Amino acid sequence: MNSDRIMVVGCPGSGKTTFATRLGKILGREVIHLDKLLWLPDWQMMDYSQRKEIHDGIIGNSQWIIDGMWRSHVAERIERATAVFFLDYPRRVCMMRAIKRRIRFHGKQRYDIAHGCKEKLDGYFLKYIYNFRRNVRPYLVGQLQLHAEHLDLVTFRRPKEAEKFLADLEQRYKSTVNDIDK
Repeated sequence: MNSDRIMVVGCPGSGKTTFATRLGKILGREVIHLDKLLWLPDWQMMDYSQRKEIHDGIIGNSQWIIDGMWRSHVAERIERATAVFFLDYPRRVCMMRAIKRRIRFHGKQRYDIAHGCKEKLDGYFLKYIYNFRRNVRPYLVGQLQLHAEHLDLVTFRRPKEAEKFLADLEQRYKSTVNDIDK
């Protein structure tokens, strides 16, 4: 797998941040959280041209691990990516995880979100999660198919598949490090 430019995508609540953070630790690489860079305080949407400039600056680098969807920029990211991890989980999984996250971080600032954006879960966001498979997933899958020949694509349908992948990868990296140390 070519791990130069990695993107982690999926529905809100699928665990993109958790997966990307753990992957970054295993690979010894920094993870870029788009929600930290592309929002203004109080969940105000940054102007498209500002978001595009920031996003294009990130994907122009030779190496990255990016956590986040941002449909408005996903096509350009896929064009530059060498590997994509798609957390393609059922709606109920994402919905339950988003609700649990809301309870856990109620009124708090998460490390992966822009300064001044406290954890919230409103009707708009719940509707986005509910309709993700119908409204966003087809576009994402189409973009992935369009660029399939240059991508290493790993799709997880269940959280246990992603967990097993990361555990196996961690073991391989530990074994490699131990072999080098001998």
